[in-house]
Amino acid sequence: MAKFTLAEILGATGGELRQFPGKTGASDIAEFELTGISTDTRTIEEGNLFLALIGENFDGNKYAVAAVNDGAAALVLSTMEHAPEDVPVILVPDTKIALEKIAEYYRKRLACKVVAVTGSVGKTSTREMIASALSRGCKVYATKNNNNNEIGLSQTILAAPEDTDVIVLEMGMRLRGEISELTNIAHPDVAVITNIGVAHIERLGSREEILKAKLEILEGLAEGGLLILPYADEYLQKAVAEGMIREDVKIAYTFTEKTSLEKHPYGMAVAESIDIEGDRICCHAVAGFEEMVSVVLRLSVVGIHHVGNALAGLLCGLYLGVTPDRIEEGIASFVQIGHRERLVKVDNICFLDDSYNAGPESMMSAFASIRRLAGEKKAYACIGDMLELGDVSKEKHFEIGAKAAELGLDGLLVIGDFCKDVMDGAKSVDPDVSVYCFENKDQMTEKLANIVEDGDYVLLKASHAFEMYTILESYGSIVRKGNEP
Repeated sequence: MAKFTLAEILGATGGELRQFPGKTGASDIAEFELTGISTDTRTIEEGNLFLALIGENFDGNKYAVAAVNDGAAALVLSTMEHAPEDVPVILVPDTKIALEKIAEYYRKRLACKVVAVTGSVGKTSTREMIASALSRGCKVYATKNNNNNEIGLSQTILAAPEDTDVIVLEMGMRLRGEISELTNIAHPDVAVITNIGVAHIERLGSREEILKAKLEILEGLAEGGLLILPYADEYLQKAVAEGMIREDVKIAYTFTEKTSLEKHPYGMAVAESIDIEGDRICCHAVAGFEEMVSVVLRLSVVGIHHVGNALAGLLCGLYLGVTPDRIEEGIASFVQIGHRERLVKVDNICFLDDSYNAGPESMMSAFASIRRLAGEKKAYACIGDMLELGDVSKEKHFEIGAKAAELGLDGLLVIGDFCKDVMDGAKSVDPDVSVYCFENKDQMTEKLANIVEDGDYVLLKASHAFEMYTILESYGSIVRKGNEP
């Protein structure tokens, strides 16, 4: 846990020391030590600094007394209204900005390297793959769960141990300016953009605007820093071609198939061959900067798109001085987290629980995965709406329906407002494909139980709000008629 003196907090925040009971000198402020920072009285520890965040439904200033009673040694507040009299208090105009400034100060004090990951889809998987790639060669600390906004990113940096070599951060956004705020806290040495898709297009209006929002990550990138891009993404290629990348930035590309370029970038990683067996993928790759190395990447994953993630991890490792054999070991240790590509067997039916979230790109990739996994058995998909697509919602749901039919899925079970569009898309490719629409997941699960046979495969996927993973439990209950397994 990061330790600070009261003088460091004052300097980082630019706040005003409003009270410091029994002490007045600069030496006292410089010697007063705080054993970490807390924004939650439920997890506060003895000697912490309590920083009172304000949200839509809470005001941390009101918990100042409780924080001190639970062990806080000092407070950062935006009002003195609720401040107890017996502890140091630093007053600031905005406690969220104060948290960001402290995190930025600590990031610079650590003098470690920072890798930042953003993109429309695949941020978390890529973040975890990079952390795995680095894990055998250096001490890594990475974003936990989905803490990818300004508060979560700041807390991640502040939680990094003092001896951290590399912090791997995920940067999310919904609007322009948000990644700008994040990158200017983190000041990354390496930036990774996974892709430019249509997630959040409802808010931003176009993929061109999404591209501009993602490129904000470069605002905080170190001078001469490394930018890793998938070469296949047309919008990122457009950004390079049209001079949207700072001239000092070094560009490295990932290629998921062999390629030949007239002009070589600063760095590259190329998958020369990909072997797939069930839920395992093996890839031979060549990668490097001034010198190229050959490696074998072994992945315990379902989705073929992870090859690109692994290549990004390989480039990060080589750039930061990890040896190729250590990178191979690290990538082999990668495991998915949460409801992402989780294979679960329920009463002889194999479910691919990929229900964490969904967009057009990830939905189509998941269709390909379930079809491949099923082999000669039948492959079904229980899906729901992909949210926040705005004016392109109908078009994108039509497209995923068409893709499901094109890949030969044996049936689509659909819930949500765009069921008809999915059906129309599927029928446009194969008029005989089975598409079922439901008002709720209970109806969907009942139908699923009636059509699947032992050994069949079922994909669960939709935007997070649909909580499609709950079908696993309800399906088991239906086929067992309420009896315990």
